[in-house]
Amino acid sequence: MTHRERLKKVFKCEKIDRMPIRIWGVSPIFQTEKFKPLCELVVKYDLESIEFWGPKQEEKPSLPYRIEIEEKVIEREQRKEIIKKTKTPKGDLIEIFRTNLDGSPGRVIKHFIEDIKDAEKYLSLPDINELPKIDSYFEFEEKIGERALILVSIDEAMYTVHRLMGSETFSYFLYDHRDILHKMIEREFKKIERYVKYILSKKIGDGFGYVGPELCIPPLASLKDFREFVFDYDKKIVDLVHNENKLVWVHCHGDMAPVLKDFIEMGVDCLNPVEPPPVSKITLKQMKEISNGKMCLEGGIEDGYFDILPPEKMKEVVEKIIDEGKPDGGFILSPTSSPGTWSKLLPKHIENYRIFVETAVNLREY
Repeated sequence: MTHRERLKKVFKCEKIDRMPIRIWGVSPIFQTEKFKPLCELVVKYDLESIEFWGPKQEEKPSLPYRIEIEEKVIEREQRKEIIKKTKTPKGDLIEIFRTNLDGSPGRVIKHFIEDIKDAEKYLSLPDINELPKIDSYFEFEEKIGERALILVSIDEAMYTVHRLMGSETFSYFLYDHRDILHKMIEREFKKIERYVKYILSKKIGDGFGYVGPELCIPPLASLKDFREFVFDYDKKIVDLVHNENKLVWVHCHGDMAPVLKDFIEMGVDCLNPVEPPPVSKITLKQMKEISNGKMCLEGGIEDGYFDILPPEKMKEVVEKIIDEGKPDGGFILSPTSSPGTWSKLLPKHIENYRIFVETAVNLREY
């Protein structure tokens, strides 16, 4: 089997020759210097890869409103702030992102939407009516060939709105402004629906992939919230995709105990990253029993293990997860996050990735 064939089949929980192994965020095709030791592992051991495509910046239509961007470097604190001002008919929306100069992850210290007035500003923005060009896809696919599965990256409606306001304000809106929240999410859903229909009409990609539902599951939100603000919107997208015999990959961190059956009902083909206890209240083995060939599971190896585990313990953990996830297929072994959580890979990270890969490769054949 080619890598692409193997991944298509595992997404459908069909019989395959070996358990796929992936280092999420590390590509054998688009290699980076930062992850060079991990790229070498992927190439050496012929690991699987899922490549995500989206239009290049120059292929995207111009916005029908202005965004002003200002950067402030604070040398004495070795950080910088990126200030974005979105000009709306009802006034400016402002976001401030603070990041460190060493390349480590930053954070938003002021979100675009902080109250109902900001929400009204957002809702006053004119719609983007143009669709992007897709010329770059064909070069992308030619470069990849059968080496990887190709997914088209799409937004998720709830998550797009959540990014504008953050978890705290989002929680207030869940209690005080559910009607406005629906208006914002519906607006984003229509953009996504239009884009997905457009991509489907072009007959490109093996499927679609998106992230974000984790921000509307317990304990951040209730199951009612998840059904109302995630499930009811996302299922329409999944159905559209399946009507054209394409695949759906969804990334959702957190405890899958309360929502796993919902993702199966939604029709998700592959759920990532299925974190083990204590993050989830159910084991991978239990998740496999519940999914029962109806949805592929990807992940299982907690990202933090690469930081904290000694090499011999890393081997034990990988063997245990494979023992739970591999039987009867429908499983892709992967870390629960990309290595991008670190500004620089340390020797302990590289050694634990090596053990993860070599242990898994020895056990991957069916």
